[in-house]
Amino acid sequence: MTSRSESARIRQLLQGLTEDEILELMRMISPKFATADAETRKKAMLPDPNEKKSSKTYEKLKAAEQRYFEEAYSENSEFWKPLTIEDESDWLNNHPESGQTFHDWFTKEYPQHRVNRQRRTIYILPLGPFPPGHVGQSAAAAPGTTTEADGSSSDRGAAGGAEGGACAGSRSDKVLLTWLQKFCQCFFLGVDVKFLDPVRVREVGCHTRINEHTKQWQLLSKDILDYLVSKKPRDAICLVAVTMLDLYPSDSWNFVFGQASLVTGCGVFSFARYDDNFYHIPRDRPKAKKSELEEFSMPPVTSPLLLRACKVMTHELCHMFGMKHCIYFSCCINGSNSRDESDRRPVDLCPICLRKLQEAMDFRLAIRFRAMLQYCTKESWDAGIPAPPLEAFEPFKKWLERVLAFMDKPTVAGSEESSQASD
Repeated sequence: MTSRSESARIRQLLQGLTEDEILELMRMISPKFATADAETRKKAMLPDPNEKKSSKTYEKLKAAEQRYFEEAYSENSEFWKPLTIEDESDWLNNHPESGQTFHDWFTKEYPQHRVNRQRRTIYILPLGPFPPGHVGQSAAAAPGTTTEADGSSSDRGAAGGAEGGACAGSRSDKVLLTWLQKFCQCFFLGVDVKFLDPVRVREVGCHTRINEHTKQWQLLSKDILDYLVSKKPRDAICLVAVTMLDLYPSDSWNFVFGQASLVTGCGVFSFARYDDNFYHIPRDRPKAKKSELEEFSMPPVTSPLLLRACKVMTHELCHMFGMKHCIYFSCCINGSNSRDESDRRPVDLCPICLRKLQEAMDFRLAIRFRAMLQYCTKESWDAGIPAPPLEAFEPFKKWLERVLAFMDKPTVAGSEESSQASD
């Protein structure tokens, strides 16, 4: 046991350390990450028997849904792999986390993050330069989508750039946010997804800097979160800003893909580093100019960029529902320290995290899976809007087909469970 004098000495030593040195010390003394075994995953998945409310809702699930959730503690699941460390730079190797079981979420986070009649809308705020058409409106809306962006907001998006800043990208380039909106509505099935009018960086008044490695402008994400709190509509489940500019959470960090607050229900994420050209810095690149914060520099919307954008968007939005980083499986809401680690994350939530989202939103798993499968199927898009570039979604599409076949498969032929499983 540490004495009072020893505790005082430790505090004195820590006061002289930089933030990076404290983080390094934490990494040294923290236990190494260990892959969760089946018993640990089972405890994380199932409701506490003493918690009657959560136990009752689990018992009411359809047989096929319960069977899918049982994959969480299957020794040889065909759909999910327990999370492992693959590189020394991986998130959990540098940011040790204890995880969040379903019981933890249900008893501590769930009440303030549930969907109800008064709060059924996810709002997305474009921040900084976006080209015309990138503010949630196109020639026609995607099937089943809704948006608050009208012609005037689209004009403001164009005006946000310097003169001549908006380039004439292809029509498919100009519906990026509409594609994201549609994916978001499939992922968070049953809620509205709406865009607010875009705002310029100078309106937010956030701190900025030039990254010493990339020579690119960055926005301080903490300042953006503070700004969003006052802009959050009353009927919002959450309000999230999206930007094409790079982000950083504090001076000691190199960058962050996104940041969210479970308390305020506000978040921000960036697509900047999902463009392959972001990392190719010309040797003769001139010093970054302040005007670049308001200029448009939209990369071509490739299939890998769209997939990465969907993943970071849903990752940050899941935090808005009180969900912390997953440590049990390779999951959409794993933490990531690099784009390579982010690319290794699957598109969807693992059974443990999906159970949290289902409890918050009250959807049927099969209907949600079919909605996402429809998104990934080119032929399902109507003629009013071009289908997204879906090549990178093909593995996810095949995974969804296997999951739906698994859920449709009767457990016992002719039984009551069998009939429920096909619903």
